[in-house]
Formats: sequence, C-alpha cells, structure tokens
Amino acid sequence: MTAPLIVLGLDGSEGAARALEWCRENATKLGAEVLAVHAYSLAAFTLPYYDIPSMAEAAEDAREELARLLDTEWTARLEGVPHRTAFVEGPTARCLLELAEKEGAAMIVVGSRGRGGFAELLLGSVSHHLAHHAPCAVLIVPGDRRREEEG
Repeated sequence: MTAPLIVLGLDGSEGAARALEWCRENATKLGAEVLAVHAYSLAAFTLPYYDIPSMAEAAEDAREELARLLDTEWTARLEGVPHRTAFVEGPTARCLLELAEKEGAAMIVVGSRGRGGFAELLLGSVSHHLAHHAPCAVLIVPGDRRREEEG
C-alpha cells in the first residue's frame, strides 16, 4: 500500500508558508508524502516583451530562481517529512488540479490570502477554484487574522 499524497501549493507567500507548516506538522502523522508544487507562467512575464531578448532572458532567470527557491528555501522546513517537488508551468489552480488527479492525491493544501468578499468574486482565487473542482479533499489554511488586521 502506498502512502497517501498531499499536494501542497507553494509560492513564497506567508499563506503558503502557513500551509507548509500544516503539512510539516501533520503529514508524518497521516503517513503521507508531500508533493510541493509551484506553478509558474513564463508567458505572463514574456508576452509583452517577446521581441526584447533581454526581457525574455530576465524572465528565464526569474523562472530558474523560483525553481531554486522551491527546491531549497521554500521546502527546507519539510526536512524529515517524505516529500518531493514539482515546478510546473501554467495557471496555479489548473496545475494543482491536474497534478492531484494524475498522482491520485488524497488532499490539496494551500494557504489563504484572506482576500474574500467582492474582490474574490471579481478576481477569483486559487483556493476558491480548488474547493469547487478538486478530485480530492482541499484544506485552505487561513492566514493570521490578527496580523492582517494590524497591517
């Protein structure tokens, strides 16, 4: 029997760090492996600058730096927890859903940015999309409300 899989969305934000902490504290208890995922859209950075080679190079450098951050800094706190990483290109919600489906994940864990309300209605959110379309359980780790109210 294989270990259940938790797909963890990471983007370097405080919300993602809180989701990672939840995984660090609970994955081993659940006997689960964590697949830490960062979805990156290179086209979003290069589309307006497709004819300027230096901008395309800068976007590629940014992509390489994000891949490095995922494999080192962002997942450093998962030491001792069975995990692997996936750096994928595309819209975040779609990438997380596709990986969860492909890998047979038991759960997707993401952080909440605490946006909500009218802004969420207009802009949508990764967590909202996942909650409605995921093939498995979705855990949205809330932000620190006290900190959000102060800031």
